[in-house]
Amino acid sequence: MASETSPSSGPDRSQPGPLEQLSASQRALLRIACWVAWSDGDFAREERQLLEQVLDRTLPDTVPLAASSEAVAALAAPPLGQVQPQQLVRDLDGPEARLQAVKLAVLMMGSNRLPGDSTAINTAEKAAYRSLLEALALPEAEVAEAEWAARQELERPRSLLERLTDVLGGFGAWPALEGSELPLGYWL
Repeated sequence: MASETSPSSGPDRSQPGPLEQLSASQRALLRIACWVAWSDGDFAREERQLLEQVLDRTLPDTVPLAASSEAVAALAAPPLGQVQPQQLVRDLDGPEARLQAVKLAVLMMGSNRLPGDSTAINTAEKAAYRSLLEALALPEAEVAEAEWAARQELERPRSLLERLTDVLGGFGAWPALEGSELPLGYWL
C-alpha cells in the first residue's frame, strides 16, 4: 500500500511561489534592480531589505512575509553577476517598462555608496548601467527624460522604498502609497 503524505509534511507545490504571482515584466524589473545592486560587487543589506519591503507591499496579503526574503534571494541568486543585460530586458513589456528600468537603475545606483567611493556612482555601476542602456535600445531623448525624472526623485525628501514603489507601480500589482503627491507614472 502506498503511503500518503499529509498536507503539512512539505511545501504545497500547488500554490505558486511569490515570484510566480508577478508578471514576467515585474520579475524582470526586480531582477534588473538586483543586477544593478550587485554590479559594484556588493549587494548591501540595505538594498536587500529595500527590495524585500517592495515585495512585501507588492505580493498579495496571503503570501507570508518571509516569502519576500526568499524571493529576493532567488532573484539575486548566483550567477547574477554573469548575466548579460540582454537577458534581463527580454521580458520587459514595451517601451514604458524599458523606461521604468532606466529610472529604477538610476534610483538603485543612487541608493548605496561603497566605503571609499569618491563619486556618487562608482565605476562598476556606471559600466553596468551603460550595458543596460545598450540592451534597452531606447532613444537618447527618452533615456535623458527618465534619468532626469530619477534624479528629481532622488532629490525629493522621500525614502528609497517610496521611490521604487512609485517606479514599479505602473504594473498594477504595486499599490500606490498613501499620501503620494503625484500619480504613478507621472515622470514617465
